[in-house]
Parts: sequence; C-alpha cells; structure tokens
Amino acid sequence: MHARRTGKNGSGCRIVIAGTGGQGVLTAAKLLCDAFGARGHEVVSGQLHGMAQRGGAVQSSVIIDGGISPVIGNGRTDFVVGFEPIETVRAANYVSPSTVIYMNLAPVVPFVLAQRTVLKQDDADYPDVSQLVEALSAATDHLFTLDATKHAIEAGAAKALNMVMLGCLFASDDMPCKADEFLEFIISRVPAKLKEVNVRAFRSGVEAAKSWAVGGVGP
Repeated sequence: MHARRTGKNGSGCRIVIAGTGGQGVLTAAKLLCDAFGARGHEVVSGQLHGMAQRGGAVQSSVIIDGGISPVIGNGRTDFVVGFEPIETVRAANYVSPSTVIYMNLAPVVPFVLAQRTVLKQDDADYPDVSQLVEALSAATDHLFTLDATKHAIEAGAAKALNMVMLGCLFASDDMPCKADEFLEFIISRVPAKLKEVNVRAFRSGVEAAKSWAVGGVGP
C-alpha cells in the first residue's frame, strides 16, 4: 500500500514535514525520532528552514537508518508530509517521481499575505489550492490529499492536525514500523486527558490514507 521506492536512496527512510508555526511540525518530527530511536533505529532530524513562530514557514527532516546527516538532497526524500498547501509546495525541490506526498488541503493564510490584504496591496490573494495540487501532481504520481484540519476538528481538536498527518504517513506499508505500534508509543507519551483525541485523530488519518487510490483525493 502506498509503496515508496527508497532503493533509489540506497537505504533508510527520508521524511520531510512541512507546515507553518503552530501546526505541530516540530512535535511530529520529535515523535518520529523518539519512537524510532526507542526501537533501536538510527535517527537524525533537522530543521531545514523557517522559524517555529506562529504563522512562519517550518520544515523538518527525519532520516531513519540513512546516515548521520540530517540534510536531505534535492529529489531524495521518500515522504513529504505537508500540513499546509503552500508549505507542501515549498518542499517540492525534495520530491522525485517516486516520492509519496501527503497534503493537507486546508490553507493557513501567512501573516504577510494577510497584512497585504488589509492594506489592499497587489498579490494579496492566496493561490488557488487546486493549482497547488496540480503543480505537485506534475512532480509525482504518489500525491494523496485530504482536508486533514477537518479530520482533526472532528476528532476533537484542531491541534490534533499533526496526529492526522502522522496517521496518513503510517498508512504506508513502507514505514519501518506499523501504525498500531506507533500509536502505542503516542499513547505512552501524551497526557491522559489528550489520549482519546490523539488516538481518534491518528486513526482518522490512517483510515483516510488507506481509502485512497494512487493519485486520488482523500475524503
């Protein structure tokens, strides 16, 4: 299911997580590192660019059993997990035809763009999301899209977006551990009052991803 072609990179699993500050990108990267590190894998991670302040662009890399450098070369990532449409497109330089992309379709309007709108300046419009999807579809046939923000809200909290997106990622049979195993790790790490929401969000992402056909659009 959702086979990736990591053989092109020699070994290991390379993941880019892209979004904006406040969406839980860095938390998702840390969970991946901690979970796979606890299972005996060699894991490195780095913040590729951006600031974790709310609204700022954030990209993190996670490399599992792929060497000691956190840097991922152009066209050499296996998975892109995009929390926000524009930020997913910003990660396009890491994409090859064999890369699997999970893309949240719900936009977060950048602060600078919102400021331009208030000031009635030119170039203040958020790009058409369908055009962003089309651009990524030209880069790989393995693009899977959904309104992950809606899934998170339905699970109980918009902040559970990162759990929905991680669920999508672990729907792939090519991740180094199974979805249920990663979910057990999440349950062991989150406060008791947040467990139900996080479990629902994660399972929602898994189920949505498993419902896709290659190149299709998720619910």
